[in-house]
Amino acid sequence: MATSAKKTPAKKAAAKKPAATRQTRRTREEGMELLINAAFELVRHDSPDDISIRQIASLAKVHHRFIAEWFGGKAQLLLIVHSRNADNILGLTSTVNSMRKPQVILVINQQLQLSLWLMRNGIEFPDMGSAFPSLPAAIHNLEVNRGLNPREARIVGSIYGAVLLSNVIVTPFIKDGATTEELFDYISKIIPPLITKKKKS
Repeated sequence: MATSAKKTPAKKAAAKKPAATRQTRRTREEGMELLINAAFELVRHDSPDDISIRQIASLAKVHHRFIAEWFGGKAQLLLIVHSRNADNILGLTSTVNSMRKPQVILVINQQLQLSLWLMRNGIEFPDMGSAFPSLPAAIHNLEVNRGLNPREARIVGSIYGAVLLSNVIVTPFIKDGATTEELFDYISKIIPPLITKKKKS
């Protein structure tokens, strides 16, 4: 009896594996810039306490270990964000009217929160203006646009700064307090006339 030849099953064509996509190699400077930009973006929406190094790294698409390696840690990275935001604030507060805009006050409040967080986490600033960049911006504004002399501008600027800073600190614990915008607007109305009146008398 003739035996039928056993048919060998046709070999399946080997499935071609897609070529592994290589990640673009970045320089250290490029990676650092991505991390700074990611941290900057996150600080705009969240408290520094709520931001993790893994979140920053994930948004930047850079491994989180580089935050410690390149910057020394989260606080040092956020210090760079703070410094860059200082330049942003100087641009936003160029006129009296711009300083009273809610979106500008929001940016200043965020910067104040970041300043306080950095201090609590061991960062020291050389002077008050470095810690709170909205303060020299306000003083300059008062001199140039309000016509106050340097001493009066420093006093009024310090009052503005104290109100904004205290508001940032206590607002989370006060259910029915005045908003920063209301406080800022009120002080803007009462202080300059008092100074003008004092000059005339």
